[in-house]
Amino acid sequence: MSYATQPDLVARFGLQELIEQTDRVNAAVIDAAVVDRELAYASAVIDGYLAARYVLPLPTVPDLLVGLCCDLVRYALYTDAAPDIV
Repeated sequence: MSYATQPDLVARFGLQELIEQTDRVNAAVIDAAVVDRELAYASAVIDGYLAARYVLPLPTVPDLLVGLCCDLVRYALYTDAAPDIV
């Protein structure tokens, strides 16, 4: 179960940033495969922490987890060096 979606990322960080960080060839569209891979990884990291205390999957996803998942994905998309704001 993913704690965030591509639209969540676009809403938080903007379409242009996601295009720039995922489509490294044309910089024209979001590479959904890259986003999906990073969302799955970030969600697995979160699950690793939650599984020790909660039964998964959670019945509802708290907004805090959506934000944390988005933040983890954003950081991971910057393969060279994330700017300070990230």
